[in-house]
Amino acid sequence: MKKQFLVIGLGRFGASVARTLTKAGHSVIGIDQSEDMIQRVAEEISDVMKCDATDSDILSSIGIQDFEACIVCIGEKYIQNSILVTLLLKEEGSNKIVAKAGNNTQGRVLSKVGADMIVYPEKDMGEKVARSLINSRILDFLEVSEDISIIEMKTPKTMIGRDLIELNLRQKYGVTIISIKSPDNKIKTPPPVDYKFKEDDIITLIGENRKLKKLRFTED
Repeated sequence: MKKQFLVIGLGRFGASVARTLTKAGHSVIGIDQSEDMIQRVAEEISDVMKCDATDSDILSSIGIQDFEACIVCIGEKYIQNSILVTLLLKEEGSNKIVAKAGNNTQGRVLSKVGADMIVYPEKDMGEKVARSLINSRILDFLEVSEDISIIEMKTPKTMIGRDLIELNLRQKYGVTIISIKSPDNKIKTPPPVDYKFKEDDIITLIGENRKLKKLRFTED
């Protein structure tokens, strides 16, 4: 089901979140004060706005309650802006606020003013590297929420030559393949159900964490 997300701050982390949610088929509005940041993602996400998110009138006009979640990705050196924006989002009745923090102290403050979930990009990156070492086929990993993740990975050998109908991943494991990228960077999204997976394909999946863990990809 298509959902709406608001991403505030389109630096490296915010842009990555916005792109990933868009690729997953959701509607994303991105906000930033920098024209350069706006231009960098303008053609990749649903909508962008050049404005100051600390302006309560602007947030009121957007309709905060319409979003599944609001993700505050403002740079760590502007933590005071992150705190203010988080507080304003809470006052506007945001359904869920996800806020980026650089350390535990920032995280505690953001939680106290209304953030429902705190993310630590550097810590999360370390976990991502660890996951890739454990499973060499995983290329990228993003937790959209506490319960749902998106994984980009090399096609497991057990899937090569088979199609989605035969694999029946949604019924067996409760996960969905969002896209398939071929070696020449052609992307099929959504992928045809009769597409036969090839050895060098890169697949992107989304699903509940507990169900993704049940999906075992082996090198055999």
